[in-house]
Amino acid sequence: MASFFHVYRPEGVNSKYRLIVFDDSKEAFIPLTEFYNDQVKRISESSVIAYLNTLEPFFYWLKHKGRYKASKVCWDDEPEAVKEVVRQYLLDQMHCKIRGRDGHEGVYLTSKSSKTVQLFLSAIKGFYKTMIRLKKYSYANPLIDLEFKDSLSEQPGERGNRPRMPKAAGTEEPLSFRKQTDSYFKIINEEWVPEIIGDWDLPYRIYQAGDTDGWRLRDEVITRFMFETGARISEILELTVGDYRKRSDIHEFAATNKGSFKRRIKFIRISPETLKLLIKYVNSERRQSANTQVKFNDLPDRESLFLSTRGTPYTYSAFYSNWTKITKHAGIKLNPHKARHWFVTSMLRSIYEQSETAGQIEDKKKQLIEYMKWREPDTLTVYEHYYDEEKFRDLHEKLQESYMKREKEYFKSAKSRSQIVKPAIQTVFELEISEDKKDWLNEFYEGMEP
Repeated sequence: MASFFHVYRPEGVNSKYRLIVFDDSKEAFIPLTEFYNDQVKRISESSVIAYLNTLEPFFYWLKHKGRYKASKVCWDDEPEAVKEVVRQYLLDQMHCKIRGRDGHEGVYLTSKSSKTVQLFLSAIKGFYKTMIRLKKYSYANPLIDLEFKDSLSEQPGERGNRPRMPKAAGTEEPLSFRKQTDSYFKIINEEWVPEIIGDWDLPYRIYQAGDTDGWRLRDEVITRFMFETGARISEILELTVGDYRKRSDIHEFAATNKGSFKRRIKFIRISPETLKLLIKYVNSERRQSANTQVKFNDLPDRESLFLSTRGTPYTYSAFYSNWTKITKHAGIKLNPHKARHWFVTSMLRSIYEQSETAGQIEDKKKQLIEYMKWREPDTLTVYEHYYDEEKFRDLHEKLQESYMKREKEYFKSAKSRSQIVKPAIQTVFELEISEDKKDWLNEFYEGMEP
């Protein structure tokens, strides 16, 4: 199916754009291109790519089917026209139901609704915010409810005319921040359900496929980080040498969290075996690409742990390209974020297996919640010292011992099995740029100003 698509700037080409979005006629679509190049400076690249992936089908649909009052609609038309095409897209393409409310419209998800409705609404609202900031769109943001008024400060507390007590005090009924949004299209019946990954051998299948396919040590280390820490891939790729030195435990790293604006507000833990592989990578493979040839202990704090072959920080798109090759070799289709779900599933299983009382289970659950840095607005009680890092270290070390024992058993049994046969997978889509595609792409860039 034809659609809009994006291509990274070829090596050796000078351009102010690192990535360009093209329409189905292979003409550059500058609004989405500007959106990417603006947002990638503000949020993680993986998030921007996710936004692009959900916006490109919409703009293709808009180009061919977007209508308002029998007239064709362009992205920069008046707000009412934009609202109408977004509404039609939600109804026709994302299979939602929509009901009008005061000053906004409620979006109801159905059994046929796309899983990316929330992502799409966030992306399209962010797109128009960017266009307004860049002075590319001359109206008010059509995806914002202009009549929205934050009523949180107006909600009375338990003490009459006196100000509300802070949330941490635990004396006031907690406010539901999640429902307070200025979006014009508000999802009414959204319910996030965590995905349970019950395949206990999943990481070992990936490790074996990578080993058979001859993956780089860098990608092996990153993959082990994903399954052992439960961290998001963007958080792992942002790690620096200084993040390792900030923690007193040799198996821990300071790390960013979603919404922390690059601040290191949590820590992640790896196994001793993965630490050895990391140091081996930094002292060998990484040095082949790095500008400086010093070893791990002498690297400056600001140095990124993971580098591309060009010596630049390793990006999500580059990792994802290598990741899909490995997962395809393993015979599965797996988004990197599923490793986070697998980690949580495995930790919960371990908590129940290793706990003897209900109190121990609840205590370990609290430790896990704090380690993952989940934000739950409905939590009534917050205690400053309720999380004991040492307890989690003990729990984590026991789990890693279990992982390593299971991994050795898996590879030992694999020797008696026949070599992995690469299955034909019809669900995996790979965009390969042929020589003729490279030609038109290079010609396009040659005509652009650097």
